[in-house]
Amino acid sequence: MGHTKPDTTDNLALAERLSPRARALWAKSDYDTKVEWLPLYLHISDSAAVAATLWDHFLPTATQRVVAAAFDGNLPLARKVAIWLAASHDLGKASPAFTCQMDWLRLKAEDAGLSFHPSVERNRRQLRHEAASYFILREWLRSSHGFSRKIASTYASIPLGHHGDFSTPPPEHSEPGSPLLGDKQVWWPTQRELACYTADFAGLIDDDFAAFAAIALPQPSAISLTGLTILADWIASNTEFFPLRSTPREPGAAADAMARLGLPPPWRAESVDDTRLFSDHLGLPEPRPLQTGIVELARRLTEPELLILEAPTGEGKTKAALAASEVMAAKFDLGGILFALPTQATSDGILAPVHEWLSTIIADTDVSLGLAHGKAHFNPEYANVRRMSHVYDPDGSGNVVAHWFLTGRGKLATMSDFVVGTIDQLLLGALRAKHVALRHLGVAGKVVVIDEVHAADTFMRRYLCRMLTWLAAYNVPVIAMSATLTPSIRRELITAYNDGRGRATAPIDDDAIIYPRITYTTDHGADVVALPASSRTSSIQVDELPGNVEAIALAALSAAVGGGNVAVICDTVRRAQDVYRTLRTANTDNLDLRLLHSRFLSPDRLHKEEELRVRLGPAATAPNRPLIVVSTQVIEQSLDIDFDVMFSDVAPLDLLIQRAGRLHRHRGKDADRPAAHRTARLVLTGFTRTTDGAPDLDRGCTKVYGAAALLRALATLDEHFAQHAMVDSPNDVAHLVTRAYETIGPPPGWEDVWATSEEKDRLLHADQRRRADQYRLPPPSRRLLTDWTELPGAADASGERGAAQVRDAEDSIEVVVVQRIDDRLVIPQWAAELGGAQVDMATVVDEGIALAASKNTLRLPGFLGVDQLGDQLISELEDDGIDTWQNSKWLRGMLPLILDAHGDAAYAGFDFHYDTDLGLLVTHQEHS
Repeated sequence: MGHTKPDTTDNLALAERLSPRARALWAKSDYDTKVEWLPLYLHISDSAAVAATLWDHFLPTATQRVVAAAFDGNLPLARKVAIWLAASHDLGKASPAFTCQMDWLRLKAEDAGLSFHPSVERNRRQLRHEAASYFILREWLRSSHGFSRKIASTYASIPLGHHGDFSTPPPEHSEPGSPLLGDKQVWWPTQRELACYTADFAGLIDDDFAAFAAIALPQPSAISLTGLTILADWIASNTEFFPLRSTPREPGAAADAMARLGLPPPWRAESVDDTRLFSDHLGLPEPRPLQTGIVELARRLTEPELLILEAPTGEGKTKAALAASEVMAAKFDLGGILFALPTQATSDGILAPVHEWLSTIIADTDVSLGLAHGKAHFNPEYANVRRMSHVYDPDGSGNVVAHWFLTGRGKLATMSDFVVGTIDQLLLGALRAKHVALRHLGVAGKVVVIDEVHAADTFMRRYLCRMLTWLAAYNVPVIAMSATLTPSIRRELITAYNDGRGRATAPIDDDAIIYPRITYTTDHGADVVALPASSRTSSIQVDELPGNVEAIALAALSAAVGGGNVAVICDTVRRAQDVYRTLRTANTDNLDLRLLHSRFLSPDRLHKEEELRVRLGPAATAPNRPLIVVSTQVIEQSLDIDFDVMFSDVAPLDLLIQRAGRLHRHRGKDADRPAAHRTARLVLTGFTRTTDGAPDLDRGCTKVYGAAALLRALATLDEHFAQHAMVDSPNDVAHLVTRAYETIGPPPGWEDVWATSEEKDRLLHADQRRRADQYRLPPPSRRLLTDWTELPGAADASGERGAAQVRDAEDSIEVVVVQRIDDRLVIPQWAAELGGAQVDMATVVDEGIALAASKNTLRLPGFLGVDQLGDQLISELEDDGIDTWQNSKWLRGMLPLILDAHGDAAYAGFDFHYDTDLGLLVTHQEHS
């Protein structure tokens, strides 16, 4: 059947061309009343109209170019193909396997002359409608337009993937004429007619098909088109905007619906000079060399690249990344930024600066902002972002908005113009899981910034490197930032990005230690920009303190009595609690003490963190000493605070440097420091020297980091202090990290312990790589998307389960803590928000109370979630479940941990106690 260009503005005329058989087929139905239904041809036209609007008014130009790359950059043709494939996604509903599901709608099809084989009812589940769409479209392209089977499959795969995966059924159900797909005499002509109808809506004519009949869709183009098709289907299936009806819609109905949905258009960065960029947009009238250096490099780039920025903490890397992102967004027509960080706390911390920056760069057009992590709705900064209702009326003043549609589903987490979130939201794009195409569509038109990239362990880096390969294939520029990286990790990231561009990566010369630096990808592999040394230098005295928690506590008290603000960083929560309890007992001078770790209820932890920011942050206006803060690793990244002296358990060397970045961090305050603390001092704990061998390491420290990394850190520092009195930052940083991870060998007497720990470390990393690779997405290739089949166990990449799949962590259990008081379950009485409010109502929990209750979450220690113990604990928690919670969007699916009036509970053979000062304490009942 040939095509001439139709009058696509007259939707009614196109529909009237259809036969009664084509018009009798259904797409959606009111399953309850069996009255309202939506004809398939009408859902096709709705989907086409939505896809056209998304292409014209939502997708960044850079994303459009990813699709157009398949057609030699022909954007008009790419637009037509995008609309056509979105319109074609439900062609498979024109099949006996789908139509037979509703008896009263099946009768309409039979009355129009469509027949059903007796086996259809029994076997219909063996042919899903998206798979039927694939076979119908593939056959139509072959028979009507001369496409080869392979090339036709690359286009037909887009409808196949619109429900999230690309798996196909057995061949016996897929051949034209099979009972489930429909006979060749009646069903095939109807299917072909509807296929022509989708092409007509897109404005595709025979000459267009001839132009790309020999072009196989490359995977980046195909996945972008799949994401667009899924998005168009979700919107066109929303009955609030596209109500069920059996007659054609009024002219302009789809446009009106999209206007009411009101997705903000993509951000379009303006090209500005350095004065406006730094002074007006970022409040930096005198930017630092690091900031001007990366912007200068961004202006020189002729195509998107990976930039790895390594510089000391506190040097302004965040604003440097925002400035470079703005330059590259304008240069490459990108529509936003994804800012990925290691944790929820670091994501929360960066949201306010990003929000403030956005307010300076937008004009009269709204931009969308998303905070992407599981506790986003608890963030006060995000709560103050203007929320969009289901009916949107922009006022033309240019606002930062959190659009309900873009922030309501985890799978759309990357779709807002600007996204701040945990690195999981990026890594999930490399997980073989349903609807991964949506995550790719969300990042394909953005600048991606990855902060604290060194925090990704071997397991996570497998996903990170695969995602970098895909980002390169999408021509997405990436800025990765760290205080310092090892040469091997740097090479790993560079190689992964170059792989996505089809480049070889020549060996990078890392013999010369260059720091601070920017390493960036190029056509010949990589180049390095040496940045001017920072004027913010510091010298750190490093001492050791052998002994137990009592020795650490007494030494911290002694340092504080001298007038200092003291940090004590422990590698485990248990050790931090023990140090803190010892400090409380020994604190005869009544000094101010604080404890911070991950096992506080979320509001308690946020309150403690805010107290520390006020007391020790850059905005603190006067000395407020002495203070002792005992913490775990949470203090490494999430808090911009300043200490005079630090006691730290031994850790991998790069993390020790990260921790030490909190010493004398705010240089303007040096004049106010007590005389005893004019020199920054780091005291290493968690190990004891032996007379003739390797140090004895604390068992908790080795469980967290492994003995190999800790021995390497100590050996490197021993070597350094054999020749130097201090660690100078930034001068010594890169050399120390490179030495510790790449070249250091065992000191005399350490050989046996060293070899054992290294072998254990090697096996651990090999196992991490193996387990990560089980569910990793394959790299871009010329293969069909039908190879992107969903893997068992990786079906859902949303929420907590998805995050767990890209992090190598124990299966920790999250609970909502409540108290039983006088036979009522209430929000903990000590809670600042609605403490004591009842949460076990017989009918429904008030929404405000439910929200307040849901904030009181914490994660139980990881070992409690493992194997049979985890099963037993979950079972006992579920026995305490509250039925009415399932009716609350805030509490649905949450497990309650019910404490008594004293804060105690017992589950699965363990005693639990919550103390507002100490956090959660867990003790095995046999040891109580």
